[in-house]
Amino acid sequence: MHWLIPFTKLSQETAKTLGGKALMLARLQQEGFMVPDGYCLPADVYHEFLAETGLDAFIAMELQRKDFREMRWEELWDVSLRIRNHFASRAWPQAMKDKLLNDLCAGPANWPAVAVRSTAPGEDSASQSFAGLHESRIMLQGAEAILEAIRIVWASLWSDGALLYRHELDLQPGTSGMAVIIQEMVVGDVSGVLFTRAPQDSSVMMAEAVWGLNQALVDGTIEPDRWQFSRATGAVTDKHRVVHSLALRPTTHGTELTPLDKGQSEKSPFDATLCRQLFETGGQLETLLGAALDIEWTYSDQRLHILQVRPITAALRSEAGDERPWYLSLHRSLDNLEALRTELEQQILPGMDHDAEAMRTVELAQLTNLELAEEYRRRSRILDKWLSAYKEKCIPMAHGLRLFGEFYNDLIKPEDPHEFVGLLHSDDLLAVKRNRQLREMAELLRKDARLLQQLKDRGELPDRSPLKLMLEAFNREYSGISWVVHEELDLISWLVKLAEQEDTDKSQRLQPIDKQQAFFDQVPEAERGMAERILAVAKASYLLRDNDNLYLGKVRAGVVGTEQEIRKRIDTGASAGLDKLLPEATESKKPFSRDETQQEEVERAGNWQIARQLVGQPAGPGVSSGPARVLNNASVLTDFKAGEVLVCDAIEPNMTFLAPLAAAIVERRGGMLVHGAIIAREYGIPCVTGIPDATRLIKPGDYLTVDGYLGIVTIDRSDG
Repeated sequence: MHWLIPFTKLSQETAKTLGGKALMLARLQQEGFMVPDGYCLPADVYHEFLAETGLDAFIAMELQRKDFREMRWEELWDVSLRIRNHFASRAWPQAMKDKLLNDLCAGPANWPAVAVRSTAPGEDSASQSFAGLHESRIMLQGAEAILEAIRIVWASLWSDGALLYRHELDLQPGTSGMAVIIQEMVVGDVSGVLFTRAPQDSSVMMAEAVWGLNQALVDGTIEPDRWQFSRATGAVTDKHRVVHSLALRPTTHGTELTPLDKGQSEKSPFDATLCRQLFETGGQLETLLGAALDIEWTYSDQRLHILQVRPITAALRSEAGDERPWYLSLHRSLDNLEALRTELEQQILPGMDHDAEAMRTVELAQLTNLELAEEYRRRSRILDKWLSAYKEKCIPMAHGLRLFGEFYNDLIKPEDPHEFVGLLHSDDLLAVKRNRQLREMAELLRKDARLLQQLKDRGELPDRSPLKLMLEAFNREYSGISWVVHEELDLISWLVKLAEQEDTDKSQRLQPIDKQQAFFDQVPEAERGMAERILAVAKASYLLRDNDNLYLGKVRAGVVGTEQEIRKRIDTGASAGLDKLLPEATESKKPFSRDETQQEEVERAGNWQIARQLVGQPAGPGVSSGPARVLNNASVLTDFKAGEVLVCDAIEPNMTFLAPLAAAIVERRGGMLVHGAIIAREYGIPCVTGIPDATRLIKPGDYLTVDGYLGIVTIDRSDG
């Protein structure tokens, strides 16, 4: 018995195992529409793969780590990345592999190129679309390449977007399955989508088109022309034209963006013949299927080929205040990320720095009340501008990390799904540079016992001493960056404390160049250029993800400075015209942060009294033990001692001076890409994130063992 079922033999009776997308394409082909030939691999094969490899148990464990409703977007990314890596790294059961290879070699592997797409049961139905949430692979050649693509498509059942969508539809992820379409590749001259009823005007059809293959339109890499047609006559009623310069074309190793020749770049992908075929085909399909449709198509040799048809369904729902659907819209293509990187490095961050430096030059104490009020309003407008840029530009750049992680894991198939982070280490992380300079000053002080005692006795630093010169340079470089949340940092006292601690430089010697070379040695020659581009974007993403918070913090410091001056005048009774200027709390100006926290007031009845083992997200490899130092609003950060486990709601960039002393880090906020996890990996510190109520379940002094491999924190109060 063959597993692969050709389109010609698909029927409604197989709907439960083949999915709506495959049935739709088979039906349209059988009705005479131009649909490329294809086969379907039933969902039963997916379930067999899970059972034989043990993936079903692993997925169940991942889904039980935390209530889905409490997961932040970073945690969704992490769960998805770990599951995807297990699909890629698990060896095929030999009997399954042999059977599939035989089927592929007897059928689709003989085509010049194929596309492998999802067709999950329930997908593309009248009430459930899943549009763009599952992965596809195109321009594949050979049975082995198709076999690998099948696993990637299976894994996309567990993408962050698909998980969230299933939750919104009240579907149970644990019982989901995935069938796969393997279809002959049609290389179109022009490709696009057609809505038989335009989203904003149901009286017209709307089509979008790009030169080349459709993937560049779908992922947002290339902006399409957008035309509208009268539903009654097919006449073009509106044209939105763009300048075209690139097209996605097939290559010997997949696809790549290539420049258009002058003839194509100066004209629209649409022509009269294509418009007429789109109008007629759209009307015929809508009549046949009885619903407004979203149709993916490609146009080759003046013939319209139907690639996918789905009913137009409502957008993803979300509860008020739930930003996760917005975060999931931030997935970007490589080309988009490269352009975004340039904008961030050349415009956004220098702009923040320029405005922050300009604020520092203003002597606030010399301003009149009227001038101070206007300066406060001006700085608030500047901060609002950069908060908006942060949300629109900085946050999406984080997807560069995920893009490289998927590329690395699909190719290398490492045991640790976060191994790729080892290639991204950077000496230019501002938080790490700042800590390194603190350690260097502490080391200088440690070697001078006389000066150390003098400073302990609250004496002054000698003029022109090396340490004083280093401190002056340090203050110049970091004076605009906030240090701590609740207190001013006495640098001299902190250096004394560091000097009295054992010198344990935990900054990792990752030797990223050696790791890079080992990685590139495993990349096929045809994909080397792509690998270099993705790694470059990931490195920039890793660096910018941390540094942009600190640049934004410098702008915030300028606003806080005006607030402090206003409050000083209010306290001294010299505040005429200023009393009603300030909001109740500056917190309204907090950045829209990837590391945003939500205080959870839900008590888990009785659990905090008996908790002995807490499960979170593995975020920094290693195992370490020590007494808990639980940080909250009343904590004095500088009381932290070397060898303690730092337990907090969230590590912010201004708290990272504590990290080198910590035995381990435990956070309520979850995700491998949050600030605390990034810093933990830089210092080789075990880290577990995403533990609900961590600062209440763990008590000060509890003796903790933190397993950053498994994401488990064990509490032994008898030793605390």
